[in-house]
Amino acid sequence: MAKFPVTDGECAKILAASKVITADVVWTRKHNKSWATSVLPVENDLKYKLEVILTASIEEPSKFSFTLLLNGNYRIRGLDINGSHYNKCSGQQRWVGQTHKHTWQDSCPGGHAYTPIEIDGTGINETFVQFCRECNIDFRGNFKVLTGQSQLVGI
Repeated sequence: MAKFPVTDGECAKILAASKVITADVVWTRKHNKSWATSVLPVENDLKYKLEVILTASIEEPSKFSFTLLLNGNYRIRGLDINGSHYNKCSGQQRWVGQTHKHTWQDSCPGGHAYTPIEIDGTGINETFVQFCRECNIDFRGNFKVLTGQSQLVGI
């Protein structure tokens, strides 16, 4: 098995540390044109390169996801609302159009998912704030909900 440059312990340290996002959510249409994304740098005293990636369906507003990414590669934490996934490393549990979270585990780096019980946001903005709170991130930017093509960069 390949050795990854981050461990469960380091992920726990990253999650426990205070972090801040000061950037605004600015949506950019993805190449397939049915999804939009926003990338927000996460300031932290640990000097890690962290960012939160937001992805939302333009066609189905109830489908969106958030990912806390380390060094542009390693998903420390993720939340998929109404997404599909299965655990490749253990249990083969499957989610089809269902909400699930991703956590880093040494035995299944970035890919272990489970059904959350504490996510109760009613929309993308409120759910994003809950995700940030769980990851110990203080979101100080402005959140513009993706409601139409006029909010997409480059349109």
